[in-house]
Amino acid sequence: MFTSSPRYSTLTQQVAQAIEEQIRAGVLREALPGERRLGASMQVGRRTIRAAVAILAARTLVRVAHGLPTRILRPPAVRAGRPPLRSISLVVPQSLHELQPHATVFIDPLRTLLNENGFRLDTHVGRSFFSRQPGAALRRLVARFPCDAWLLAVSNRSCQTWFHARGLPAVVIGSSHEGVALPCIDLDMQATTRHAAQLLLRRGHRRLGLVIGDSDWVGERRTEEGFLEGVRQFGRGAQGRVFKHAAHPAALRQLAVQVRQGEMAPTALVVANPYTYLTLSGLLAEQGVRVPRDLSLLCREDEYCFRHLAITPSRYVYDPHARAKVIFATLMAAMRPAGARLVGGRTILMFPRFLEGASIAPPRTS
Repeated sequence: MFTSSPRYSTLTQQVAQAIEEQIRAGVLREALPGERRLGASMQVGRRTIRAAVAILAARTLVRVAHGLPTRILRPPAVRAGRPPLRSISLVVPQSLHELQPHATVFIDPLRTLLNENGFRLDTHVGRSFFSRQPGAALRRLVARFPCDAWLLAVSNRSCQTWFHARGLPAVVIGSSHEGVALPCIDLDMQATTRHAAQLLLRRGHRRLGLVIGDSDWVGERRTEEGFLEGVRQFGRGAQGRVFKHAAHPAALRQLAVQVRQGEMAPTALVVANPYTYLTLSGLLAEQGVRVPRDLSLLCREDEYCFRHLAITPSRYVYDPHARAKVIFATLMAAMRPAGARLVGGRTILMFPRFLEGASIAPPRTS
């Protein structure tokens, strides 16, 4: 997840520089973490870590010995005109490639912005940080990796409450829970699905469905609220149904049958998750359902592979660079003296751009 800026020639050299900066700042002392842990924190593979360490070893900054920890021989001298990088820590429950696209697509441009302004972005992955009682795990994390500010992505109430109670400079990527006065930057899921319902109703659909994961995530709740609001406000006599599903293939196969049953089956579906969209469209094709002739589909989010589908999905697209700029500005404000008080509880909602594909059409009965 490093930048592709031409100022860096290879990913390996970027990782070597990041490790060097952590040594210089005193974050890494005496020995480097294992390849697996170091790779997880930087979101790169073990082969890239191994090659980066080889660069540092060739410069006699570290010593590699088979079966032993990689020792730090000496802290590198500070380069003239460039102070050591300060750090921002991103905390997530699982690896970035396992998260939904909207939760990670902004990270590369944000990393570039931070680097250009003298900060590095470190990633800390762990489900224990988001358990019902995360205090012990978070205390160890904060003590071991001191930083200037924290980014909490896909976070739950217990994690947010812990950072809020301690007054640590933290910014929530997503929605903050009720009673948590942390600044948050979120996608306006409620307005997005309200717009989606209105758009489909204007195309003549009177029976709409929303396909959404069975989750207590704030964004999913607002997605459902926006969809039902849109049906009520813009579709007199229209019907809106919510189809919730568990996160496994068998549940989606069952849902693909369910959404087509009965005389009041929806003629158009809004699908929250792009991966669910891909799976569901394939399962519907197995049943002989033709999109959009038999059923219109619209996705709440974008996914890069959508560009390569024979029937391009209609979807909502968020600008990752614009989002990165907002996150960066909020982080800088939160780190100023009294900044946490000034930006605490502030919510910034970003609305996407609708991109029409070939997956929606008027219903056949109109």
